[in-house]
Amino acid sequence: MSNQQIQKVKVKRLAHIGLWATDVAAQARFYHQVLGLDLHTAPDTPSDLDLDEANLFFALNDEPYCLGLFHDSRPPVQNGRKPVIRTLLHHLAFTVDTDAELAALAARLQMAGVAVVFGPREGEPEQGDALWLHDPDGNRIAITVADDELLPAGGNTRSRRTPLRPWALQHIALHTPRLEEMVEFYTEALGFDISDWLLRESVWLRCNTDHHTIMFTQGQQEIDHIGFAVSAESDIVRWADLLSQQQIPVLWGPGRHGAGNDLFVRFAHPDGLHIELSAGLQQYHDHDVTTPPRLWHTRSAALNLWGVMPAWLREEVQV
Repeated sequence: MSNQQIQKVKVKRLAHIGLWATDVAAQARFYHQVLGLDLHTAPDTPSDLDLDEANLFFALNDEPYCLGLFHDSRPPVQNGRKPVIRTLLHHLAFTVDTDAELAALAARLQMAGVAVVFGPREGEPEQGDALWLHDPDGNRIAITVADDELLPAGGNTRSRRTPLRPWALQHIALHTPRLEEMVEFYTEALGFDISDWLLRESVWLRCNTDHHTIMFTQGQQEIDHIGFAVSAESDIVRWADLLSQQQIPVLWGPGRHGAGNDLFVRFAHPDGLHIELSAGLQQYHDHDVTTPPRLWHTRSAALNLWGVMPAWLREEVQV
């Protein structure tokens, strides 16, 4: 592969998100019973597994897992001069199409001075190694080759067919104290394109036809929300009704984002992490690859064209 081809390699999809969980069992019930994600366990998983200390993996539509819950066994934060950043994010995993692309991406990252190492995949070690690295915030990132096969043979999948379920994992939104540095890393090192900017506050990045796969907002490091796609805009209202029936408060929406033009509704899982369901997200196709980023000058227009803004977004973001 030529140097020019190496420079063109980019990640293609957000494969899954790993989360630290202090109460694995409670969160497992939420993702399985409320969202309708399929709980998948490996063939050698003991029948008397203690969910409180387990790592659990969830899938949609017979694909390899899209969400992993990792028992939070990290030692307590020590008080000291230098604060320890403790976020709910365990790792992010992206895919490329081929082994050659993975090798080319590893070469480009090394040329850029990014430390990389090949190691087992989290939750699917039988599928081969992943390319592991860290972004400027220290978030762990795995890059793997897309696997066209279904879940590993011999595993067990517990499926709960709820009245509604998401179609796919769509995006993650992160707060970062290094907004410009993170944008440069994801665009230059991993090949993302910028779809929208909100002044010096937020940015939406894409790696495929979806308007965004990852969103960054200036602030203290943490996950803002995880986004799942639903198949139809009418499902957003149906989801709001379903959440109400299960006594899960709708925290924001239904609304329509300006950046992305999608309908959305947002709620929270037991640990307080926000979940967003999205329908009708703006798409970028081959003829749009040179489209310059769209600039937004007001938060209300970028985040909700219908005008309703929750209290936590009405507060000023520190830049």
